[in-house]
Amino acid sequence: MPQERVTPAEVQQYVGKRVTLRLRPDAPAGPALTGRLVGTIDAADGLVLFLEPDERPGTRVSCHYHYVAEISPA
Repeated sequence: MPQERVTPAEVQQYVGKRVTLRLRPDAPAGPALTGRLVGTIDAADGLVLFLEPDERPGTRVSCHYHYVAEISPA
C-alpha cells in the first residue's frame, strides 16, 4: 500500500532532478506533475515545492508537500 504522503527529507533529496509527483485527490494541481524540482521553501505550515513542469518549460508550479502521495525519478 502506498504511503499517504512523503516527508520533507524525501522531497529535498530530489531538488535539481526531474521527478514525477503523484498527488492526493484533493490537490489543486491535479493528479500528477512531472518536471524538474527546482527548489523548496520551509513555510509556517510545512514544505513548499517548486517544480518546472515538462509541459510548460520556463514556468514554475508550487505545491505544498502534504499533497504529495509519492515522488519518484522521471
